[in-house]
Amino acid sequence: MSESTVVVTEASAAAIGSKVSFGGGATSFASFIAGINWLGWIGVGIAIAGLLVNAYFSWQRDKREKAEHTLRMKQLNHECNIEEKT
Repeated sequence: MSESTVVVTEASAAAIGSKVSFGGGATSFASFIAGINWLGWIGVGIAIAGLLVNAYFSWQRDKREKAEHTLRMKQLNHECNIEEKT
């Protein structure tokens, strides 16, 4: 899988996770107002699932950015055999 495909996939999953978290919170609030307890628990579950998805993809992005930073620092210090394309 190419790097751009991975970046696009992670960005879209993070955006979906955000919307899922918001949807879960909205569902919880609506069920609280309506007095439906089981719907509130489903909303809380959806919100937690969205939070976990966001946390996972943020962790993946952080790992990728650290690796890029390490490589870039080596390149600036001339410690690797990568040449810039001009």
